[in-house]
Amino acid sequence: MAQQQALLLAHIDAESAQLLLNRSTTAQTELGVAVKAYFASIAEETTLMGDDASDLGYQAREEANARHLLQLLQSGPGALPAIRQLVRSIAAQENSEAQVATQQAQQAQIGAWRLISVIICLLLALPFGGAFFLWRHLVVPLAALANATRSIAQEDDRKPLPGSRLREVRQLIAHFEDMALAVEDKVIARTRELQRLNQQLGETDRRRRLFLSKVSHELRTPVTVMRGEAEVALRMDGDVSVLRDALQQILDSNLFLERRLDDLLTLARAEDGALPIRQDRVDLAQLAREVGQSAFSFAHASGIRLELEALDRPMPIMGDADRLRQAMLALVDNGVKFSPPGSTIRLHGTHTDGEVGIVIADEGPGVADGELDRIFDPYVQGKAGRSLGGTGLGLSLARWIAQAHQGRISAYNRDEGEGLCVSLRLPARV
Repeated sequence: MAQQQALLLAHIDAESAQLLLNRSTTAQTELGVAVKAYFASIAEETTLMGDDASDLGYQAREEANARHLLQLLQSGPGALPAIRQLVRSIAAQENSEAQVATQQAQQAQIGAWRLISVIICLLLALPFGGAFFLWRHLVVPLAALANATRSIAQEDDRKPLPGSRLREVRQLIAHFEDMALAVEDKVIARTRELQRLNQQLGETDRRRRLFLSKVSHELRTPVTVMRGEAEVALRMDGDVSVLRDALQQILDSNLFLERRLDDLLTLARAEDGALPIRQDRVDLAQLAREVGQSAFSFAHASGIRLELEALDRPMPIMGDADRLRQAMLALVDNGVKFSPPGSTIRLHGTHTDGEVGIVIADEGPGVADGELDRIFDPYVQGKAGRSLGGTGLGLSLARWIAQAHQGRISAYNRDEGEGLCVSLRLPARV
């Protein structure tokens, strides 16, 4: 608008100069048209102005100059010098305004290009920034999770996981940390359990080797005795009493060997779950008396007396008479083995609420208190038993038979003097 007004003023100045040279009606008319066009341009510019006070003041001055110019034009030819002077003054102002407007337009254009450049840079940087953000807070944590998973699988040391601004990734990392700690705790617990089981297996293997060594020695002893007695008898001249003694020794050794082999076979079948238990009506007192009679010979051979106490009253139970007899013979045999010559083993009947039992008490060295619970384990004996070369087989077999009859067996040292008491208790049946 300022440039248009500057052109109109230049046209007015030119027409004024022409009118001074040639005072024709045409020149005067052209000058009037130019002044009116200028005045109309100012009016149009006024309608486009905003509410800025400085702009409104400047526009008011322009309107005043335009009206003054119009008045001079109407004054006649004598006002031409004043018109030219006013036109040049207004033209200078319009040129100045045009320069300012041009500068503002250039600055606005520069600002627009800067804004466009910033927007373009932002549009270009947004994908790269988003990619970096995802790489830093998604790709890196997930890669660290994968490495941590491999470390756990390979049992390597696990490194701390990086953080993330993504809530889902943080939750995933937290869950993984909890899972890793749980896995480590389970691995530690399993390792300890495996170490404990390995220790138990080592102890069991050691006891089995010791058992095999002792049982081979214990089985070889009666065989050696039988062979020696037979060789001695063959060298004799035929004395009947000598032959009878030799045959008795051979018979005793044979019975001992038979009991040991029977115990071995029974225990092996029991551990495999292949040993059936019959359920017959049995009088435990009568069975104990029969055991006393059966054990009399090998107890007497060792210089041990057997006494039966409180076995006159019936003790009805349901069970397998053969297995119960085997269990009580094993308990008596254990007492005979560890009792000194001249001592006594007592078989005593007991009656309690809902139970009947047999207590077998010897006068041997007893068992240390800390080993009482272990003497019924397979292939285990107290120190006293080991010093005498036993296998620890009989007590383990007796416990298995008692448990198979829903009974219980326990051992305790005698209150008075030396000796061990083994109590076998079974449910009573009326």
